[in-house]
Amino acid sequence: MLKTAYASIKLTQEIWPDFTKRFRNPSSAESYESDLSEFMNLYQIDFLEIRSEMVKDYYENIQRKVKQGNLQAGTAAKKFRELHSLADYICKNRIEYQIPGTFQDFFYPYLRTLDKMEKFAKSIPIEHIDQLFVAAQNDKMAYCILALLQRVGLTSTEIVELKPENFAAYDNGVYVTVKGRKEACFIPEDVFVIVECYMSERKQHEYLFYNQRGNKLNIMYISRLMKKYTAAANIPSYSAEALRNSCAFTMFSYDATPEQVAKQMGITEIHVKRYKNISYRENLKRTANQLVKVRVEPPK
Repeated sequence: MLKTAYASIKLTQEIWPDFTKRFRNPSSAESYESDLSEFMNLYQIDFLEIRSEMVKDYYENIQRKVKQGNLQAGTAAKKFRELHSLADYICKNRIEYQIPGTFQDFFYPYLRTLDKMEKFAKSIPIEHIDQLFVAAQNDKMAYCILALLQRVGLTSTEIVELKPENFAAYDNGVYVTVKGRKEACFIPEDVFVIVECYMSERKQHEYLFYNQRGNKLNIMYISRLMKKYTAAANIPSYSAEALRNSCAFTMFSYDATPEQVAKQMGITEIHVKRYKNISYRENLKRTANQLVKVRVEPPK
């Protein structure tokens, strides 16, 4: 039984009993009832009278909660799936329940983005990211690596393979050729400043990042780096993967499309080639990253 004053008799006595008959586990019905009642109480309206702008507002509301760390991405996706499931059931049985054509499954368009967000659920709250960068600001190599993980979405494996000559400046920005990727990856302006700062002080070695002997780093080095600076920042011991996930997660939070995020995830002087009057053939990645409003300041 629905526990909200906003549910209509048709929803409570006809649709809901039929809908919940499909559940074998009583806890499933309880979960659906809780999220459905929460939605109706929030907008003070019967579910049969919902409008597209309400669902849009609800989507943005839970997005904010996820971004602030007050709601897990998986929980947000669950809520949306449940409300979509009920709306879809009502639409498919519209004639039987005499539901007008104005009622639609307004939840469906948001499912794809929520599913993608759930994939990257193991990310880091933005305030912890800020603390992490503050803790690493005196280590320019570490700071640069963190920026490439969090803002560009490179993996640890991709980062250790980078060489100075992989970076190229075009008319519309800086791109880096990444081993294993078919297309060059866009470097946001704030990250470009950090990379340029690091490159101006690094010693001449084959790989962009190197150990005390001048040799290429291994991925365990980046793992230890994360442990070192998460401890210094007094935050949980997040992995490099979680920091990278935050790149995709933040892009989704600012309405980047799955295609744009997939493209991204998939400086002007030292060791950087200059190409005048050449426009990179693909602006999609650049546009996607401009949607991300979080910026990383250069280390002080």
